[in-house]
Amino acid sequence: MRNLPKIQQIQLLNSVIKYGSIRAAAKELGLSQPGITRSLQELEQTLGTPLVRRGCGGTMPTQAGIMLNTRIELVLNELNRAMDEIEHLNNSTSGTISIGISALPISTIFPNVLMKFMGESKKTKIFNMEGHANVLLPLLRSGKLDFIISSSMPPEYLHGLVQESLFKTPYRIYACKGHRLARCTSLGQLQDADWYLPVTAMEEYNQLELLLFNSQDRVMMRGSETAALQMALHANCLTVAAKAMICTPFLAQNLCIIQVKEMLPDAKFSLIYSSERPLTQAAMNLMDAFRCESKYYEWG
Repeated sequence: MRNLPKIQQIQLLNSVIKYGSIRAAAKELGLSQPGITRSLQELEQTLGTPLVRRGCGGTMPTQAGIMLNTRIELVLNELNRAMDEIEHLNNSTSGTISIGISALPISTIFPNVLMKFMGESKKTKIFNMEGHANVLLPLLRSGKLDFIISSSMPPEYLHGLVQESLFKTPYRIYACKGHRLARCTSLGQLQDADWYLPVTAMEEYNQLELLLFNSQDRVMMRGSETAALQMALHANCLTVAAKAMICTPFLAQNLCIIQVKEMLPDAKFSLIYSSERPLTQAAMNLMDAFRCESKYYEWG
């Protein structure tokens, strides 16, 4: 039977790669540098290959070290989830849930879901990261996130993942109130406007841009949803946003919809999680809460 690395050894390797040097890892973990060095040497002897290179600029992983560390992060994340579930069974805590979520669900369903869920699971710790699906997916695959809620992804992005449709809401073109183009009625009248569009790799948004500009060569500014709304408010740019995104009184009072005759596609959002790793009971309960809130929310 092959000799497997000790858990402490792989934890130390992960820390050294994370902090960039044995010295920094020792300081962060409260351990001695010789002790960490000895542990890494034992791990390298067990595996029969160098895992790190030491130099005056710090400690860099070898190709084998990078490959092993990718798996180590999955193992450590799964061990943490297992500990959460065991603690939950012992009634000492309901564990920790880490989720990724994009701007629209944060602005709409997230507060109610969180309040209701925390009312029933007071000991559960929830961490959330905001971002686009193309940023969140690598974190989901590595096991750092339990699930994500984001724009629906094309199938080619989803190997090893489950995508469950959650809700859809119409896209609309927005401008600040009083904009010179506010009364336009067709996309053709907007071709020469200054646009600021949110960054996304989602399929329906690519279709939307072709509909707006009839070309993939159009030069425009891009950034986050928050930046796009600010540019519409303060820089006379046009932008595209899901109708439900403009839900705060401030935005509703200062932005207007340009009512074009063309039909724009819907923004489609999904719950995405791994098909290869089991979810904790707490994470499954939280997903159920998002499903319920999405079902009854007024998406417009």
